[in-house]
Amino acid sequence: MLPILLHFRIRKAGNRAFGLYFPIILIWIILAALLIILLPFVLLAAILTWRRGPGRLLLLVYPLMVSTLWHLSGLHIETKSVENEILIDFQ
Repeated sequence: MLPILLHFRIRKAGNRAFGLYFPIILIWIILAALLIILLPFVLLAAILTWRRGPGRLLLLVYPLMVSTLWHLSGLHIETKSVENEILIDFQ
């Protein structure tokens, strides 16, 4: 499932944590519109370069991008150093 929210939190040593929830569903809507607009150009480029090889790879761009974005849900990244602590959580 596509993640809908992004939780981003930064904590500096000795300071209070700064957290932000960002609705990334808005980014997915904009990205979908952009991909639909670019689809005819990608198909044309794939047809023109089919014999040389890159055309087949161009046709895989859309399924690979959707698969990558689909599997972002549940990704939890946490880094810690002496000064900072950063959390990125896709929900």
